[in-house]
Formats: sequence, structure tokens, C-alpha cells
Amino acid sequence: MKTAVIKIKGTHCNACKLLIEDVSKDINGVKSCQVDFKTGETTIEHDEHFDFNLFKQEIESLGEYKIEINNKNI
Repeated sequence: MKTAVIKIKGTHCNACKLLIEDVSKDINGVKSCQVDFKTGETTIEHDEHFDFNLFKQEIESLGEYKIEINNKNI
């Protein structure tokens, strides 16, 4: 199991947090996703089947969200 920390710009409220966490559950390889909507910092626990590009595409398609990578554990 690996942990990735990313920043999602555009998170403004608890609804953003819940939406991203809910959609993340359906992305292959994601075991958990915790979003801090105040800072945009998002922690993803994932396995070897995790596809960051798919995750990025799915989340950015939800609205005005932009993903930045904070570490290389992806």
C-alpha cells in the first residue's frame, strides 16, 4: 500500500470534500481518500492498480478542480 499526497485546487466547502471522496471510491486502486477542503491537501492510500492519470481525469471532470502533485508516491 502506498500513500500519495496531492493538492486539489478549487475545493471550497464540505460538499467538494464529500464529492471527491465519494467519486474516489469507484476509482480502481484507491483504498481511501481524505480531502481537506480548506487547504486542498488530499491524501490517497492506493495499491499497485492505481492509475493517477485516471484519478486526475475523473476528479477534474467534476468541476473547477485542478490537481497538483506534492510527492512522487504515485
